[in-house]
Amino acid sequence: MENHIKEKGHLKDIPNAKDVEKNGFFLGEMDAKLLQKIEELTLYTIEQEKKIKSMEKQYSKIEKLEKENKVLKSLAERLTKIET
Repeated sequence: MENHIKEKGHLKDIPNAKDVEKNGFFLGEMDAKLLQKIEELTLYTIEQEKKIKSMEKQYSKIEKLEKENKVLKSLAERLTKIET
């Protein structure tokens, strides 16, 4: 989608502003196309929300592991001091 917009300057299946200004458009046809785009964007948003939740869970796990690693490092240092 991004490539199409960069290349053509408008959404796929949606006429550009110059064409609409020059040729007009059929309201029913445009409504159907816009509804399709809304549905596509809604599905995309849902997928992004799922990815964000997954990444938040991963981040929480990483934070927990970092805390555990810090504790283990501290214990290892204490053990090294005791042994020497």
